[in-house]
Amino acid sequence: MREGTAGAEAPIGAPLAVAAPPSFPPRRIIRARRPLTLERIAAESDVRMDGVEVPIAERLLVRQRRKSRELAEEIGEIHLLWVEDADDQADVNAVVIANTLRTDLPTAERLLRDARLAVTDLPLVLRRLAAGEISVPAFEHLVRKVRPLAPQQRRVVDSYVAEWDLENIPADRYCRELSLLVTWWDTDAARPGPAAMRDVRCEILAEGSGLACLSVLGPIPEIYALMKQVDGTAPSVQRAQRHALEAGEPVPFDLDGDVVASGHPLPLAALRYAILTRSQLETPGVERRGVDAHVNVVVPALTLLGLADAPGTLDGVIPLPAPLARRLAAGSRTWYRILTDPADGAFLPVPAAQYRPTTAMAEHLRLRDPVCAVPGCIRGRLTPAEIDHIEEFSHEDPGSGGATEIRNLHRLCWWHHRLKTERLIDPEKAPDGTTTHWEIGQLLTLDTRQNTDLLTPAMVELLEDAWAEHEAERLIASLAPLDEEIAEPEPPPF
Repeated sequence: MREGTAGAEAPIGAPLAVAAPPSFPPRRIIRARRPLTLERIAAESDVRMDGVEVPIAERLLVRQRRKSRELAEEIGEIHLLWVEDADDQADVNAVVIANTLRTDLPTAERLLRDARLAVTDLPLVLRRLAAGEISVPAFEHLVRKVRPLAPQQRRVVDSYVAEWDLENIPADRYCRELSLLVTWWDTDAARPGPAAMRDVRCEILAEGSGLACLSVLGPIPEIYALMKQVDGTAPSVQRAQRHALEAGEPVPFDLDGDVVASGHPLPLAALRYAILTRSQLETPGVERRGVDAHVNVVVPALTLLGLADAPGTLDGVIPLPAPLARRLAAGSRTWYRILTDPADGAFLPVPAAQYRPTTAMAEHLRLRDPVCAVPGCIRGRLTPAEIDHIEEFSHEDPGSGGATEIRNLHRLCWWHHRLKTERLIDPEKAPDGTTTHWEIGQLLTLDTRQNTDLLTPAMVELLEDAWAEHEAERLIASLAPLDEEIAEPEPPPF
C-alpha cells in the first residue's frame, strides 16, 4: 500500500516551490477562448434562453461545483487516515474506509493512496477543487495521469495545471494538454518498465454469461512470441487430430470428446484455447501447494435433477448458468455432498478435535468463506487463504483455548492473518455461533454474519410447491374411486 513521497507534509492548497527539470517544456498558461456562461451553453447547444433547458443547465453547473467541493473535503478526511511509514496501521485504516463507504478493500486502498497523492503532490489543483473551479472528472483524470510519475514531477505538473483556466477549458482540450504535459518526461525512470509489469489476471465477464477472460500482460516481444507459438502449434495439432480420426487412434487435445463425437478436428480457435489451458504447467524444483489448487463447482440438488434452473457457483462466488453447472457436474469424477440448514442455508458443521482442521473441514470452510472473512476484503478467490482460529487455540492447554471446530474457524488472506496475529484486527465469535464481532484497530467495530447459501430458500420454496402439487394430485386420485362407486338411486315403489 505504500507509495513513496518526498518532502514534508503540506496542508491542502499550500504552495510548493518546485524547480522544473531542464527537459520540461516551457510554462504555458492554457486559457479558454471564451468563458463558460449560460449564454455560451445556449449558443453551442442551440437552446433558446427562455427554454426549460437553461435553468436545468444552471442547476447542473451549481451541482458540479458542489460535488467538487465535497470531493475536496472527502480527500482531506481520508488523508487523515494515512499513517506514514506504518504499513500495517494504514491497511487497518483501509478496512475502515471500505466499510464506511461500502466498497471493497482494493478500492479503499486506492482512495487512501490517491488522497495522500492529492494532498502532498497536487496541493494547488486541490485548492482549485475545493473552490469548485475544476470538475470532479477532470480532477480524477489528473490523478490517474500522474500516478506513475515521481513525486517531484507530480508537483511540477500541479504548479502548471493550477494556472490553467480550469473552469472554462473544454474537456477534450484539457485531456489533450494534460497528456502532452505529462509525456514530456522520459518516464522510463518514473514508471515501471514492461518487464516489471508482467502479470496474469482473470476477469469475470457479465454475470450469468458463464464466461471469463484471462489476460496476460508483459513486454510486447514476449507476448507476441507466445501468441506466435500458440498460432504455430494449433495447425499442427489440427493435422494430428485429422490423422488420428482417419487412423482410428486416440485424438490429442480432444475437448470433452467433441472431436470423436463430430468426426471432425477442432477449429483453430478452440485448439488455441486447448493448448493454453490443457498444457502441463512445469515448475522444476518447486513444490506447489495442493490445498487450493482445485476448483469447486457448487450445484443445487434440484438443478442437478433438472427440476430447477437455480444457478450453480464457482468456488462459492461466481454464478454459473444452470446448464453449464449441470455439464460440469456430469463431467466430474468426484462429487461431495454438502448439507445445509433447510431454513437459512447455513452449512451444517463437521466435527473435529485437534489443532489442524481435517480435510473435510478445510473444504467446508472453503465453500463457506470463498474470500477473506475480513469485512471488505475480496482476496482469496484466486489466491490461497489460511484457516484461522477466531478464538486462539492454546497449544499449552488445548482445553482452555479456542476449539478446532467450524464455528470457531474462518479463512483469512495471508496479509490479514498476520494483522490478526499482531492484534491489529481482533475478531470475536458471538454466542449465536453465526455472528463475528470485529474490532478494526481503534476506529471501527462491526458485526458480520456467517456466509450462507442464498439459493436454499429458493430450493425450499420449489420443494414446498412440488409437495403441494403432489398432495393435490393424491387427493384427486383418492376421490376418484368414490365417484365411480356412487350408484343411481332406485325409483320409489309407487
